Amino acid sequence: MLLSVAVAPTVFLLLFVYLRDKYEREPLGLIGITFALGAVGMVPAMLIELLLGGLFPSSLFVEIFVYVAVVEELIKFGAVRIKAYRSPHFNEVMDGIVYAVAAGLGFATVENIAYVLQAGLSAAIFRAFLSVPGHAVWAGIMGFYLGIAKCRTVSKNRAHLEIVKGVGIAIVLHGIYDTFVLSENVLAVIGVSLFGWVLFLWLTRKAVSLSRLRWTGTGGTYPYGARQSVPLAPRFCTQCGSRLLGNERFCMNCGSPQIIMRSETH
Repeated sequence: MLLSVAVAPTVFLLLFVYLRDKYEREPLGLIGITFALGAVGMVPAMLIELLLGGLFPSSLFVEIFVYVAVVEELIKFGAVRIKAYRSPHFNEVMDGIVYAVAAGLGFATVENIAYVLQAGLSAAIFRAFLSVPGHAVWAGIMGFYLGIAKCRTVSKNRAHLEIVKGVGIAIVLHGIYDTFVLSENVLAVIGVSLFGWVLFLWLTRKAVSLSRLRWTGTGGTYPYGARQSVPLAPRFCTQCGSRLLGNERFCMNCGSPQIIMRSETH
């Protein structure tokens, strides 16, 4: 029974994110591979954390943010980067969220099983609502920026910046969460978790709005990968003022529809 309780949150969250990718769903095989890479990544993460803690004993703050949060989020990033990021199936921003969440849940599932078998049902309930979703949310936020880097940037430097941004946000949220868990501040843990969920759902909505299939039949040309042979004049959202990367019919920031002049679609 404990094993079922430990795995149930993973099944629910993975299905939730998979169904959110409503325009072009990813192949289950590649999702499964990414999940497996995340799960396998739990082993080197544990060894690295133990090695760093043994060789370089430091303050609790450093151990949480560097030895745990940095190592674990980089492992999840690597699980996506090894296979899914290179795949032609990874062709939309939302795909980054799907694959990153799969990697995060793979990692979280192995970790969760270990904790639950050791601590029992009470740990299973706590982690089902907070820790496991936390791993999925942090990875999903990172995945949004991986999607931007892969499909919406015009240069390698910009792509690298987006990746660093995504991994950095995941590390910070992970570190803050673990800090409050160790200090047994339940309200703060819940607050950080809710903030992560709000950010994750907002970015997911933005990612879905950027699907090239959403533009089918609109008469406009989707700027696939935002790589244009002829540079376009800068354009800005008519609602929020954010700069648009190309011939978007929907703003990446607020999701509002944009007016495209006929000359811009040639």
